[in-house]
Amino acid sequence: MEELEVGEIVTLSDDETGEEKDFQIMYIFDIEDRTYLCLVPEEQENEAEVEVHFLRYDETDGMLYPIETEEEQENVIATFETLEAEFNE
Repeated sequence: MEELEVGEIVTLSDDETGEEKDFQIMYIFDIEDRTYLCLVPEEQENEAEVEVHFLRYDETDGMLYPIETEEEQENVIATFETLEAEFNE
C-alpha cells in the first residue's frame, strides 16, 4: 500500500459479512511509534455528526490493523479529541 493521505478514500471489508465499505481518512496522527487513522464512512462525510473509526496503520507492510487494547483505544480517542479541539479553534 502506498503512503496514505488525509482526504483519501480507503475501502475496508467486514470480516464477518464480507461487505465492503468506503471510508474517508479524516486524520492521520502518531502516538509514540505508531500511526493511526481516523476514518469516516464516505456517505457520512458531509453530515454534522458522523460515525468515527480508528485503525492503526503499519507503514512497514502498508496494512491497517484494529486497535489492540482498551488503553490504546483511550489514548487514540484522547489524541483525536485534542486534534478536533485545535482544529475547531
